[in-house]
Amino acid sequence: MSEVIQISLDSQGRIVIPSISRHHPGLSQGMILVVEEGEKDVLFLRIQKESPTLIDKQGVLVVKAEPSVDLTNITQQERNRRVFDLVQRVRL
Repeated sequence: MSEVIQISLDSQGRIVIPSISRHHPGLSQGMILVVEEGEKDVLFLRIQKESPTLIDKQGVLVVKAEPSVDLTNITQQERNRRVFDLVQRVRL
């Protein structure tokens, strides 16, 4: 999928992305965007993929990562979903 949007630079040289595009899935605050130069005055922004950090803990490699979603209520949400599914099956 290719989407073309207009962006601008603020007075301090920072790239300003319109709010509608900032809420696009895959974009989040703090991520690194790489600027690539194309042909004929064209610049491309791409998301820099973060490589996971591996830590050696007593001979075992462990991935140090941050969750990509909010895990605050995930257990309760999953329980609610399972109860709902169970109730739907029982009503059949």
